[in-house]
Amino acid sequence: MLPFMGVLLFSYLCIRISIKWVSKSGNMFKPFKYFFISLFFIPLFIKGGTIDSLKRVLKDENKLAHPDKGLVKASIYLSDYYTRISFDTAKYYAALSRTLAKKLGNPTGIAMANNITGMNYTSVGYYDSAVPYLNQALENFKTIKDTTGIVFVQNNLAVVKMHLGKYADALKYYQQNLAFAESKKDYENMLLACNNMGITYHDWKKYDRALFYYKKALGILNTINEEERKGSVYNNIGEVYQKMGKIDSAQFYFEKSYLINKKYNKQHSLLITITSMGDINFQKGNYREAYKRYKDALVISKRIPDDLNTSLITIKIGKVLNKLNKYSLAKSYLLDGLKLSEQLGIKNNILEAYKGLIENGHLTKDPNLIYTYHQKYMALNDSLFNDKNMKAINEMEAKFKTAQKEREIAILTADKKAKELEIQMQRNQKYFIIIAVLLLLFVAYLLFNRYRIKQLKIKTTLEKARISIEQRLLRSQMNPHFIFNSLNSIGSFIGTKNISEAQSYLTKFAKLMRLILENSRKPDIPLEDEIQALQLNLELEKLRFENRFDFELKVDEDIDTENTYISPMLIQPFIENAIKHGFKNKKDKGFIKLSFTKSGNLLICEIEDNGIGREKAEQLKQQAGIKHNSLGTQVTSERFEDLKTIHPEAGFTIIDLKNDAGNPAGTKVIVKIPFEEE
Repeated sequence: MLPFMGVLLFSYLCIRISIKWVSKSGNMFKPFKYFFISLFFIPLFIKGGTIDSLKRVLKDENKLAHPDKGLVKASIYLSDYYTRISFDTAKYYAALSRTLAKKLGNPTGIAMANNITGMNYTSVGYYDSAVPYLNQALENFKTIKDTTGIVFVQNNLAVVKMHLGKYADALKYYQQNLAFAESKKDYENMLLACNNMGITYHDWKKYDRALFYYKKALGILNTINEEERKGSVYNNIGEVYQKMGKIDSAQFYFEKSYLINKKYNKQHSLLITITSMGDINFQKGNYREAYKRYKDALVISKRIPDDLNTSLITIKIGKVLNKLNKYSLAKSYLLDGLKLSEQLGIKNNILEAYKGLIENGHLTKDPNLIYTYHQKYMALNDSLFNDKNMKAINEMEAKFKTAQKEREIAILTADKKAKELEIQMQRNQKYFIIIAVLLLLFVAYLLFNRYRIKQLKIKTTLEKARISIEQRLLRSQMNPHFIFNSLNSIGSFIGTKNISEAQSYLTKFAKLMRLILENSRKPDIPLEDEIQALQLNLELEKLRFENRFDFELKVDEDIDTENTYISPMLIQPFIENAIKHGFKNKKDKGFIKLSFTKSGNLLICEIEDNGIGREKAEQLKQQAGIKHNSLGTQVTSERFEDLKTIHPEAGFTIIDLKNDAGNPAGTKVIVKIPFEEE
């Protein structure tokens, strides 16, 4: 059975990671949805231990040379402590705990060390890197048949899988925990598993299944004759019905939650319930009742005190006062909520306050208010978007560094074995024949190892070059001017209350960004994905340029777009050049024709436009003093050079079109792309 310290550690880590995950969503009420994740939380405590004293103990060379279980626990505790402060320090203590546990021959310590390492990576968002360590911890606990450890690690793995959007995998782990709890008649763990499965289906937007497991959790509470925790489950059910658009059902469960939370004086849960009831009334248009609920919630939030919820509720009150035509009072609440949100650094709440102040400006016809907070809204929203991109790039870098370190360890291991072999040869010099044979084998081994290391270095260099090109390609695709102008267009639609256009534009924009991020990380993608990205890009550019050009996209009938695979994002830079340079100074309406055909083992893509031509575009650039060269075209040229090493026929040709009078009539680009078919 897992030692008491292990139980505490796993409980603590599970709760902290779950709450950290929820807080990133920006919904300050959502932690109560994860109520049962923290069901077994017990504060971690080491008798007589402080951080400094533990660090001193772990610096004692004599004790490290003769470790005991206390040192393993201390290093795991320090790893968890530094997870909130320094990722590198946390990893150091996790690695130390694993080394000490192996030296001690303590399988439980090894399992705990692998688990805490996985939690280190999870805490900074490196979920893919966390999975191997958690899987190893799970295997460790299965080997020693530690069922408590198995349950906790499976719960941690489920949390990570939910972060990665792998809901089916998360549910598999929760289902295993549920089956184990049912076999033991362990109602507390049954309750935890059912509620977590409800949460998973809720996030997966499979609301019927979420309701099934939430109601199953209610059934377990009835079985153990407990009413107090029903309030939180009722809140979860009410939130699901609210997402389904069943407002009356949502209100029914929020009212049930309200009665229980009030009966047991569950202040935090009561705060969430009352605020949700306010949201329901706001959604129904019952603004006076919504205002009353929000005011009651604000009193509780300040009494707790809970600054996070106070900031959001204050903003909600400002928004409902906008609806009640109390503009001056609404502005005051919105500014108070904004100030508190800025102090706490809650960016999503700040965005909500900005939206409320922009609405207030429209209602009071205050252009300064609209302009000021619209600019701030766009800047912050763009910052959040960039943060998400940087997070994805950092995760890729972390994976690369992890693989690099593993290769370095393999090389060091090989060197160590070589030295051991050399020592053995020196001890057996009297056996000349044997030594000669061993020497020959050793030399052959060294030559082979040197060749292998050289090939590994070449492969690493090529991999770095490929990643560099992919990152530059991603930067060229994520054109800041295009993103800024697109977001401005969306803001314009919202400002003119053209909601349908804004939603359509935003949906296409989000889908294009997702395709670019996904495709840039794959060596080959289906042709239909590439065509879909090109179609979205052209539609957005056409809308952004106010229909100053039309386009036509044709695919030969004998091309199976679903099973034809090509390198991603080789075509878009030429379309960008046609729009940016060909149509920029064109007086009449532009037209782009995009066609796909097959020729042998090459896919032929022709991009033809009726723009002003390259020569005229270059003249205008020189007159304007512009020296900028297209990053997308440069990166694409480098990628084709790479492809030519395998497919010499790959490449592109640019043809300047002329009319009958010999004047520029546009540009045609013929792109030859190697492809594979399934």
